[in-house]
Amino acid sequence: MGIENNIHDKYNKFGKYFYYHYYSESECHLKYAKIIKDKFQNTKDLKIMEIGAGHGYNLIYFKYLGLDWNNIYANDIIAERGKALRENLPLATIHTCDASELSYTNVFDIVFQSTVFTSVLSSEKKKILANKMFQMTKKGGIILWYDFMFDSPSNKSVRGIKKAEIVSLFPKSTKIELYKTTLAPPIGRVIGRLYRL
Repeated sequence: MGIENNIHDKYNKFGKYFYYHYYSESECHLKYAKIIKDKFQNTKDLKIMEIGAGHGYNLIYFKYLGLDWNNIYANDIIAERGKALRENLPLATIHTCDASELSYTNVFDIVFQSTVFTSVLSSEKKKILANKMFQMTKKGGIILWYDFMFDSPSNKSVRGIKKAEIVSLFPKSTKIELYKTTLAPPIGRVIGRLYRL
């Protein structure tokens, strides 16, 4: 019931942009599921770490894909979000710290981040975080990544990240696949319920 209530509260907070958030999130989840299904035969034993996990809503979705609570790890640097993660994911392992301070090596099948790197303006900090993500990933595992391609017209703290930059952040990666997924927020918010078309 706790998880159901948290999801209900989340969608209530979407307000006038409910349809954009609902459809774009559904589109992301479908893409995540396909990537994981194509890569792994069994989800139950997969171990995942999300950096910058916020309130943990993405990890609740990964639980629905079949991951075990004992294999779900979350990180966020903000103490308030760490508290929310403990409330929303009581059986998961939570780390409230800078992700670059995490000490795991070759542990996770999936290391995930969503809209973290577009909020990091320092190129050096991006390199440190990307290296940490790569370090935490098992051989044969994946880094699952969702971020904006374009700068935010209304928020100078959000800077788009392009293909060339992503490739440069993972020089040791043997394979990088990129997909265009979801409409940019200024467009998606305007068209609302027409998003699904």
